[in-house]
Amino acid sequence: MTVLSRLLRRKTAVAGAILLLLVVAFCFLGPLVYGTDQSHTDLASARLGPGSGHPLGTDDLGYDVLGRLMVAGRTSLVIGVLAGLIATAVGAVWGAVAGYTGGWLDTVLMRIVDTGVAIPALFLLLVAATLVTPSVGVLALLIGAVSWLVPARLMRAETVSLRERDYIRAITVLGASRTRVVFRHIIPNAIGTVVVNATFQIADAILLVAYVSFLGLGVPAPDTDWGAMLSKGITYTFDGAWWLILPPGIAIVLVVCAINFLGDGLRDAFAVKGRR
Repeated sequence: MTVLSRLLRRKTAVAGAILLLLVVAFCFLGPLVYGTDQSHTDLASARLGPGSGHPLGTDDLGYDVLGRLMVAGRTSLVIGVLAGLIATAVGAVWGAVAGYTGGWLDTVLMRIVDTGVAIPALFLLLVAATLVTPSVGVLALLIGAVSWLVPARLMRAETVSLRERDYIRAITVLGASRTRVVFRHIIPNAIGTVVVNATFQIADAILLVAYVSFLGLGVPAPDTDWGAMLSKGITYTFDGAWWLILPPGIAIVLVVCAINFLGDGLRDAFAVKGRR
């Protein structure tokens, strides 16, 4: 059985994939169907409840909450995917080089990882966000720069196992360079670990975006993301404006759960392949 067929047999993974596709369609195709003005404020329509032309009401600046949810989701997903891919790519290369080379280089590289893991990622991210102007690209780079440590550990452990395989020893004896072994043989044969970890890194990145934006260090207005919507909505919680908090909160929970379900399914599917 292929990885895809094993993945399709896991109902939670399939449900996660379907839910994720629906959210992506909602965020990227939704504005084409339900167009709203997310650039100009309309204070006369501020904090309207759901209904009266606004299915989810409006926020304190008169922005349609449903339309804003789509735009914010697009920002959160783009940053999350980019940051997750950056973290996975850097961690995979770092861990593969450390694990295959061994010796003093392995010790130095992994002590750097251990030192970075000891410092909370959110703390580093908040410090960096105060030093630069946040944007989609900048936040993706910052989150990726503080999230590659765990992938590096996982890849290093996988590489230590792979380097003892006969085919790795054979190509090493034949004179293959370390660069060729790492990029042509180690990383491709650890693709299961890389793919599974990428899904979890994307989910973690979406949460980190929400954390930073909730604290007011996200993308500048009029752009927004789900964390910024939560931060703004919390101000009016005691005024009964539930529609400013529930939609972005539910969206974050659904997306993170969907990605984790998909990641769990991929991990199980690749694990079966590895055992065989």
